[in-house]
Amino acid sequence: MARGTFGERLKRERELREVTLEEITSATRIGPRYLEALENEDWAKLPGGVFNRGFVRSVARYLGLDEEEFLAEYDLAYGTQVPPSEPRPEERIPSPPGWLPAAMVLGAIVLLAALVAGGIYAWRYFAARRALKHSAASGECRQFCAGNGFEASAADSGAVLLKLYSEAWPALVVPGASGTMKWIVKT
Repeated sequence: MARGTFGERLKRERELREVTLEEITSATRIGPRYLEALENEDWAKLPGGVFNRGFVRSVARYLGLDEEEFLAEYDLAYGTQVPPSEPRPEERIPSPPGWLPAAMVLGAIVLLAALVAGGIYAWRYFAARRALKHSAASGECRQFCAGNGFEASAADSGAVLLKLYSEAWPALVVPGASGTMKWIVKT
């Protein structure tokens, strides 16, 4: 469609029906400057987009014209003036680095190993504490028979009380220290 054809036809149809711009403005609520811009095909003065198409549809309806045919003419006239927009480049989400999954798996393995080692340590610690409390609380008494002497190892030598013929003997090492105590009986 040649430049000026759409605007000229719009103006001609309006004048054939003897309708003024003010009458269209009051009926459609489209400003007179937009109506003049449509008739002059001054696309820069129009708001653009769906507003322009809405203006054309409202004016065609008011004048009793076929809206779809008039919109098609507008699209042809307006399309020749507007350069096609360049397609926007696709914005892709970058993929994660290749080492990231391997680092996550390695981290999970290290964490699992630390949990297992910590669990084993805690189990041994609490088992030893429980055994120590149990033996200390029970006041455990053991009797041994020895020929010339005997040897005893303890984590806390102060916890060992030696009685020989119902007579208590003092500890041979510092209380709280671990070690081995040897008693030799000379005859």
